[in-house]
Amino acid sequence: MKCISCGAEIGLTDHVCPHCGRVLTETAAHQAAQIQYQNDSELTKRKAGKTLAGNIPLVISAFVMLLLVIGIAITGYVKKNAYHFREDAQRKESVNKYDEYSAAIREYLDAGDYTGFAAFKEYHNIAEWEAPYDDLRLLWSITGKYSALVTNVEAAVMFGPEARRYRPEDDVDGCHWAIHNFYYELEHPESDIDSDPYRDYIYDMKEKADLLLEIYLGLDATGRDAYFAASDLEQKVYLEEVLIHD
Repeated sequence: MKCISCGAEIGLTDHVCPHCGRVLTETAAHQAAQIQYQNDSELTKRKAGKTLAGNIPLVISAFVMLLLVIGIAITGYVKKNAYHFREDAQRKESVNKYDEYSAAIREYLDAGDYTGFAAFKEYHNIAEWEAPYDDLRLLWSITGKYSALVTNVEAAVMFGPEARRYRPEDDVDGCHWAIHNFYYELEHPESDIDSDPYRDYIYDMKEKADLLLEIYLGLDATGRDAYFAASDLEQKVYLEEVLIHD
């Protein structure tokens, strides 16, 4: 902008011409607008400050609530997965203590305490499907069924007609399927027992199972052959006669 008196360049914020000293009327409107803008800006800042100050408790409350929600979510997640965390920790520990645990397992097996081996393996969450315990895979599969066989047969014989569950027939069914599962596993094509490093223990379990059936259920070698050649219904009928005298 130029001064209308001397033609010199003047600024929009100049009150007088720096060259001729004339009071400038040309910049009055701009100066007024600038003052209004500054006033409006200050007013807006004050209003924003008051609004912010009034919202601080609300913001703090919202932040605290958010922290509580996050805390509850984390607590729920940890609680829900605590068992898995414990399993993972025990599995890692079993790997770190492989030599110690392997020696303990061998002691159970050498003593013929297969249910003790099963309890030890379960308690320490030993993973038989992966190294370094993967050589236990077949042994563990058969041991689990052997333990179920011993438990079901002994319980059924002990309680007899006074069933430990809801009906005597439930014990008969449990005993029937436990026998089936154990002997089926021994004969399953994928159960390559002869090439397994623990085959002697597996065959020892079979001998013990055979003796168990002979002592408790009257099934000697000939009786077992006849039992397994019979139908499921005939097997259950036989077990009912022996266990609940029906």
